[in-house]
Amino acid sequence: MTSHNLKKNKFTLLLSLLVLAACDSNTMYHSYLHLPKEGWGKSDTLTFKAPIADSLATYRISVEVRNRDDYPYSNLYLFISHNTQDSTVFVTDTVKYTLADKSGKWLGTGLGDLYQSASSYTFVAPRRSGNLTFRVTHGMRDNTLMGINDIGLEIKREK
Repeated sequence: MTSHNLKKNKFTLLLSLLVLAACDSNTMYHSYLHLPKEGWGKSDTLTFKAPIADSLATYRISVEVRNRDDYPYSNLYLFISHNTQDSTVFVTDTVKYTLADKSGKWLGTGLGDLYQSASSYTFVAPRRSGNLTFRVTHGMRDNTLMGINDIGLEIKREK
């Protein structure tokens, strides 16, 4: 087996394990939005629309961040908005994610120059089925934020 085929097989195995690990019967929604390599503009809003069918359940919302080695900070502030029951009013929270420790070591899991961190954001108990909309913008001082690769949203039904 050539070196190229061995690397390809290792990558396929790793990807398969990640997909299997992500499978969970309580996961109702899980999606990532990719950001351009040129940076995430301050006015660029990421929008997630998650269908919720079970109005009697409580859901845990987690936000996931994939940052590259070239991210210049140890933390990330996000403005996260989600719609309320009437779908026209949005509640906005400012959330701080710590991506590196005091010595500069990236937290979370890493592969190559990409690191992934996840943190529980909030709980939602909708009173009826329908779509929940989440809007995410960065709250950093940079007009164009470099080094963030993807932002993800996961919604799990609480047991």
